[in-house]
Amino acid sequence: MTLAETPKGWRALTGHVAVRALFKSVLINLAAPALLYRLAAPQFPADSLLPLAISGVPPILWLAYSVIRLRAIDFLGLFAAENVVVSMAALVLAHTERGALIGRSMQNVILAALFLGSLAAARPLVFHMARQLSTGNDPAKRQSFDATATQPEALRAYRVLTLGWTAALLIKAAGSYWLGANFAAKDFLVFSPLWDLLSDSVLVTASILYGRKALAPPVASETPLAATPIAP
Repeated sequence: MTLAETPKGWRALTGHVAVRALFKSVLINLAAPALLYRLAAPQFPADSLLPLAISGVPPILWLAYSVIRLRAIDFLGLFAAENVVVSMAALVLAHTERGALIGRSMQNVILAALFLGSLAAARPLVFHMARQLSTGNDPAKRQSFDATATQPEALRAYRVLTLGWTAALLIKAAGSYWLGANFAAKDFLVFSPLWDLLSDSVLVTASILYGRKALAPPVASETPLAATPIAP
């Protein structure tokens, strides 16, 4: 895309695939569950875990839609699936609501392990995420992406980013644990999304700034840390 073709102002912001994905993720995986919990909690006994289970319905439905309607699971879908599995496991294994909330903090610990493990592969996880968000998995665009993003300097940058995401996810997990250990569910479902939004914004911004510095032209013009993937 040339400079003349680049959208300006608000269109440039809302047209960015990562921003749109972040907004959709916040709506489906954060705002909707918090609202459902607040509506369901008064309908059940105080010690019931069903309101927390009901709050997990929107991510599950979106994942099902991705599989059935879109016939694909993107990285956001995989992250949502992992979050749902961990949340449901926490509900089943926990004997109290507090235990279920603390169990949810394990979501980002597991994701951190996946990011760290991907460093053993030729192409780390952030490489694949950036390629999907930059190309929309279009075959022709993927070839162009790979031609530049697999250069040694670019791969080194993606490895650094993957390691950075690993550390950031562990920090996110620590924050979620603290919230789960100190707040009631109705407050946790408000403060946890805010914590996720804040930490994700910092992570994405830091990734973009590092990518612009590390992926100098011509790599930066073809690849894309402008489309850096968002956090779960």
